Amino acid sequence: MKTSHLILAILFFSSCCIAATATDVNLFVYDYLGESEMFTKTPFNLTDGEYYIININGEPSFIVHSALNGSVSMIADRQGIKDALTGYYATQGITYDNFKVNQSEVDELLSLIDSYNKTREKEFECKTYIGIDRFECVDLETCWRACYTPICQQLKIGAGKPFLELLWAFSNSSSYIDSNLSTFNEKAASLSELNGSQQIDELVLLVDNMKDNSVTINNLDLFNPMALGFCKMVNYNLTYLTDAKIKLLTRKDSILPLVNFENETDGMHNRTTERLLLKTQLKIDRICSEHLSNNSKQVLSIKTRFLVLNTTKMRDKLNSLEEAGRIPGCGNMTEAQITEAEAHFLSLSEQVEEYGNKLEEAVLTKGEVGSVLAGMEGDVLLYFKAAELNSEFSKISREMDSADLSDLSSLETRLLQLKEEAEDANNNKVAVFLTGFFTSPFVLILAVLLLLAFFLIWGKKKAIKKKS
Repeated sequence: MKTSHLILAILFFSSCCIAATATDVNLFVYDYLGESEMFTKTPFNLTDGEYYIININGEPSFIVHSALNGSVSMIADRQGIKDALTGYYATQGITYDNFKVNQSEVDELLSLIDSYNKTREKEFECKTYIGIDRFECVDLETCWRACYTPICQQLKIGAGKPFLELLWAFSNSSSYIDSNLSTFNEKAASLSELNGSQQIDELVLLVDNMKDNSVTINNLDLFNPMALGFCKMVNYNLTYLTDAKIKLLTRKDSILPLVNFENETDGMHNRTTERLLLKTQLKIDRICSEHLSNNSKQVLSIKTRFLVLNTTKMRDKLNSLEEAGRIPGCGNMTEAQITEAEAHFLSLSEQVEEYGNKLEEAVLTKGEVGSVLAGMEGDVLLYFKAAELNSEFSKISREMDSADLSDLSSLETRLLQLKEEAEDANNNKVAVFLTGFFTSPFVLILAVLLLLAFFLIWGKKKAIKKKS
């Protein structure tokens, strides 16, 4: 093999076997966690890489696959989750073969129960000592008849009902042990395949009943040497029952995950879907936070520059921009909707800046015109012209307060014309005064009054001449 081919082969195989590090997996998982949430990982290996069951708050929430090529992904589809869980349980020795029961298992359980039963010798001796081994004792009357041995007869006559109640309790517990033991042997002997956990639960219950009744018997005053002490304590070896129960529960553990497997798969799938939605929401929240922060800074910058212009229209535009910058309902939007809302804000921002720049120019021009008009105040020769120009200036100012962008250019043109008129008036004060004087409504009214006075005087003089 050529050296170049060998190098390529090494590079190929090395690229296929670059496993993700624990840090890579942790960073991947963090994207699916809420605030203050912690997680643990349950790792297991399958042929196509390493898998992790991610437990959040102690609950299996989703499965992460670390592939042989180093990629890390979440198992999101139900079948994929089911396959991964099947693989996980197989690594724990839990397969569907566990539902089959070997005869050796049955024999071992039966042997433990038989060994326990052999330790009941003192219990059987007591029953013989009383007489209830031959006759039933199921109530006070039958227990009275069963108690036929000489010593038992003495006690039943001397102690009466309390003694008979002890016999009845002992007989009941002993019978319970017999019936539970018989049922256990019957069920266990017929066991060849498990169809769920119920069969094991039934056997465990029978074992518990035998144990409880054994304890009950030894607690009776009938066996208590410090009380009646009629019979000797029974040396029950309950360890055999405990071992039988442990084996049953261990067997149950070997199938229980598969008994509830479909439900477990559904639960894992639902929690995985929740985590995917959470990741999306966390991303949305992060995007919203970034946009809101940037928009707030941009709005502040624009307001700082243009709020001083102090027109109604400018304030309305700045308020609208500020509201758009907040992106109302951002947390409930999709990424596409947020992008659209942000584009609207940026477009509005450009419009506000364009309007502000144009308004700024108009306001500067307005300030210049205002200064020229202020210089005309107090000049008698410019009295009439100043009044005319100030009237027009006030009108333009009112229009500018609510003007749209398209109106600002024409308003600025009118201001420049007003400035030009004011400057011309300053340069031709006398002519402007005379023009203003003779075109002033006040002068016209004065002229009319003078004419009226003239005609009145003339009329009076003429009347006087006629009388004389």
